This record gives sequence, structure tokens and C-alpha cells, in this order.
Amino acid sequence: MDHYADDLAAVVEHLDLHDAVHVGHSTGGGEVVRYLARHGESRVAKAVLISSVPPPDGADRRQPRGLPKSVFDGFQYQVATGRSAFYRDLATGPFTGSTGLAASRWRPSSRTGGGRA
Repeated sequence: MDHYADDLAAVVEHLDLHDAVHVGHSTGGGEVVRYLARHGESRVAKAVLISSVPPPDGADRRQPRGLPKSVFDGFQYQVATGRSAFYRDLATGPFTGSTGLAASRWRPSSRTGGGRA
């Protein structure tokens, strides 16, 4: 995420942007948040986060209730090996159940080589 934020800062500086509106969706929201945290808001008018996954979302000693890295690794693998099946499964998988986001218990369907946990 630091690398993404630094890349964004390089683009903003190269284009000499001022009063920019940064819009981030999903992990792009994390990039916007990290950009603001690392590079400040002097060139930013607004930040819009849409269904974002701002950093940090993973579990570590500072955020023990975050998702384990294996969940994100699984998402990356599934997108690389079966993108359309991943998106179909995502729409019916991790946002179900009485506790809301259940991604830590979600596994891909047989279409992507796995099964529900």
C-alpha cells in the first residue's frame, strides 16, 4: 500500500495537481487513505471512499480482529485463476450470515477449485 501511495504522489506531483478529488473503490480506497497519511492533504480537496478496504484490514498485533492474510492471498489466487467465478462467488459468499462480513470463513466454490468452509 505504501508503494501505491508513493506512486500516486509521484503522479500528483508530476501533473502538478492541486485541489484534486481522489476517489477510491475497494483497495483503491486504501490507496487514497495511505496517500493522505503519507503525503498529506495539501494538494487534496476531497477524498471519496466507496466500499473501501482502507489499510490495515489484515490481522496483526495492532489489529487482532482483522482478516488473516490467508484470506487476501486466497482472493488474489482466485482472481488470477478464475476471475469470473470469483466475482460470482463473492456476490453470494462473504457478505452473508447474521454477523455481516464473514470473509474469514468464506472459501471459493467448486467453480474455482474449492468449497465453502
